[in-house]
Amino acid sequence: MTALTDIKDLELQRILNAFLIAGVQVYQEVKMGNGLDLTAASNASGDSQLNLDIRADTYFQEAIASTTQVRYIISEERPDLQSYGKGEYSVSLDPLDGSKSAAVGIPPGAIFGVFKDAQQISDFNGKHIVMGGFFVFSINLELYFSLHGTATKGVWDADTNHWKFSALPAMPTKKMIAINASNRTKWDNWLQDYFDRLINHEDKNGTSFNLRWYASMVSEVKRLLLEGGIFAYPNDKRPGYAHGHLRLVYEAIPMAYVLEAVGGTSSNGDTAILDLDVTELHQKTPVFLGEAALIADMEKVKKGVGV
Repeated sequence: MTALTDIKDLELQRILNAFLIAGVQVYQEVKMGNGLDLTAASNASGDSQLNLDIRADTYFQEAIASTTQVRYIISEERPDLQSYGKGEYSVSLDPLDGSKSAAVGIPPGAIFGVFKDAQQISDFNGKHIVMGGFFVFSINLELYFSLHGTATKGVWDADTNHWKFSALPAMPTKKMIAINASNRTKWDNWLQDYFDRLINHEDKNGTSFNLRWYASMVSEVKRLLLEGGIFAYPNDKRPGYAHGHLRLVYEAIPMAYVLEAVGGTSSNGDTAILDLDVTELHQKTPVFLGEAALIADMEKVKKGVGV
C-alpha cells in the first residue's frame, strides 16, 4: 500500500483518514508536552486519567464522527458503547496508550480496531475485525496497521504534511521477551518456570533471552514487529489482575490482528486472542504476542507438556 487511494472500500478509506487526522492532532500535543498532568477523574476501566487522555479521546471521537461512516465507537475513556451513524463499520479505541510512561519520555501511542457488522458488544471480536493498528508518538509519528490481513507502515512527513506508506515485512526472529519482571513472584508457577527457562538457558552459541520492558504497549509491539521475540502481559495474584490488565476489545484484538498479518500470533495462554468470546465492553485478558514458535512453546509449558 502506498496511498489511501489504494483502499478500494471508500467507507474504510474515510475511517482510516479520520484516524490519520486525529493521530496528527494528538502527536502535536505530545510533542509540546501538553496535558501530562493527572486529572481527578478515572476512565471507565478504573485507571486514573491524564488531561491528554481526555484530549486524545476527543480528537479521535470528533474525527471519526465527522465521517458519518461509523455505527458505534468503543473507547477506553468512555463507559458505554457510543452510537454515531448507520455505517456497516464500528470502531474500538485506546486513544492514548502508555500515557503515564509519556510523562518520563517513553513514547505513547493510540490503538484502534475496525469491526464489520458489529451490532452488539459480542460482535467486537476477532471474527469481525477488518482493520487494526496503532500509532507511535515518538521522534517520528508512525502508524502500523493491518487491513484485511495486509500489514502496512506509515510515517508522517511534517515538512510536506503527507503520510508515506510502505509494506511491513514478516516479523524477524530475536531472543527477546518484553514483560514486567517486577511482578514475577505473583505470576502463576508455570509462567515463572517459562520465564526462568528463557532468561537462564543459553543456547549453543552462549546466548539467552534479553529482557525488555517499556510499560507502553505500542512501543513494545513496535519493537516486536521490527525485531521479533515475545510480548507478555499476564494475569497475576495482585488485586484486580486475576484476568490480566489489558483490554480485549480495544488493545488485545487490534494488536493480535496486526501480529497475524506479519506471521506472528497471539494467545491468552490457552487460546488465540482472535478466537476469544467478547462478553464485556471493558473486558480484560492476559496477552501474549509474538513469534508463532515462541507462543506455541509458551502454551505447551502452561499445559505441562514442556518444550
